[in-house]
Amino acid sequence: MAKKHPSSINQFLLNQNYAILVDFRAQMATCLIATTPERLKRHADDYGWHLCSLKGARSTSALVIQKEDSDPELWVRVTYRCYRKAFRLFFHQFFDIDDIGNFGCFEVDHLHPQFGFNEHTSHYFIRLALVQKSINASYGAGFERVLYKREREKRLIGGVHMDWMTYLKVRGICVPMKSLSVTYWKTWAWQCAKELETDGFDTVLTYVGLITMLNDAFQNKFQPLPLDESFADEIQSYPSFPVVSQLSISH
Repeated sequence: MAKKHPSSINQFLLNQNYAILVDFRAQMATCLIATTPERLKRHADDYGWHLCSLKGARSTSALVIQKEDSDPELWVRVTYRCYRKAFRLFFHQFFDIDDIGNFGCFEVDHLHPQFGFNEHTSHYFIRLALVQKSINASYGAGFERVLYKREREKRLIGGVHMDWMTYLKVRGICVPMKSLSVTYWKTWAWQCAKELETDGFDTVLTYVGLITMLNDAFQNKFQPLPLDESFADEIQSYPSFPVVSQLSISH
């Protein structure tokens, strides 16, 4: 596999985040962020990905995936503790960036939290990425643990695909706190959905995804909250609103 040549950490981040955006919009096998090594190898065969080992790490602990027209990705086993060291080895092996000793305000993160897995899924591999330290801390301190504490108790079958929480974290967007009002959650979700129009997402469907994510994490209800009257007229003016049958208006 030939080396890629981003000129800096910033260029690497631009490439990484754009690839994640394309994967998430596709909502197909490309947006997979955790799965078994067997499924990973099967997807590589099916989709023409190049799979190889990482020098300095066992293939049972770390694997590198090269998809067409994107930079390589590093995947590590859930229980692998040396993932930060592996990421530096990954940079050294596949990229031509002089200073890999300091990622600045970014840090290596699992795209699906390790604590979202249990003893039955400890053999899974997770995709790694560089994310902002401050953003990562804000998610890990509460939101992720609230959401995935329940998820780890469920039986996981197959792979884990990217969700809105993962995408927002990579994108550098903080989610509101549980202690804020439901009205604030709704307003935040609508404003965020409008901001993400520039990423090519449908605004109404994005709102549904975001508010469902918050309701699931904070109230354990996997469904959208009723629309707030402050933006109900605006959201109903969007062409895609009639196809979203689960949205109602709060009074």
